[in-house]
Amino acid sequence: MSKRVITLAILFIAGLYLLLQVPILFINPGQVSIGHAKIEADCFQCHEPLSGPSDEKCMVCHKPGKIESTRSDKIPFHQQLKENLCSNCHTEHLGRKAAKATRIFDHALLGMASQNACRQCHATPKDALHRNIKQECSACHSNRRWKPATFEHTKFFRFDRHHPADCASCHPDQKFDQYTCYSCHEHSPSNVRHEHWEEGIRDFNNCTACHRSGDEDEAEWMWRKLRRQGISPDSVGRAQWPLDNDGRGFRYRERNHDEEEHDDDDHD
Repeated sequence: MSKRVITLAILFIAGLYLLLQVPILFINPGQVSIGHAKIEADCFQCHEPLSGPSDEKCMVCHKPGKIESTRSDKIPFHQQLKENLCSNCHTEHLGRKAAKATRIFDHALLGMASQNACRQCHATPKDALHRNIKQECSACHSNRRWKPATFEHTKFFRFDRHHPADCASCHPDQKFDQYTCYSCHEHSPSNVRHEHWEEGIRDFNNCTACHRSGDEDEAEWMWRKLRRQGISPDSVGRAQWPLDNDGRGFRYRERNHDEEEHDDDDHD
């Protein structure tokens, strides 16, 4: 018998012995997290024979109704999940660090009420734009990703260097269904009244009916358009506020082919 055959036979017998005596060395794909280290050698604590991990076995130890209940610093969002399917978020055999055993969380697993209640789990960003906002994040953001925001302010007003994105200046007391332009020194009630009365304009309380940006030419054109239609700017309600779906104002969409047609009417 050749030495090669003898060597293979010895290796086979040694492997068979180890398989029978310490099977975990052959079938364990990797270390489990530190919290499960004590049961690492007992596969059937978590697995069903021939079918893999079992959510039901997870819940023998990790009862959804009690998770986080003893920790005041934890948000009890497990109670708000649509289904108790642990494997949607958790995995194992990736090492001792518990963070490695958690998948990227999908907010769609939560009920709709919880999906829109971001502040239950997330702190308010501290940047200048967000720190004073009291509304839920879902008013402007999707729970799929933080950026880009779903809110398009350009449908209402386009910012520029003279009109920065400072929410509190135009929306006092966090009332985003209302706005004011009088927070700027130049836009004081007396200045605004004087400038509009000079042009014969008396209904100027609803600024964004005509002023969709800092472009005064655009505002004049918007006012003429409303005048031709017999509409008072003050009567343009919130439902009509985002007048242009592409967010660039009427001037850029219609002015070129519409203004010339009516210029003679405006000077009657």
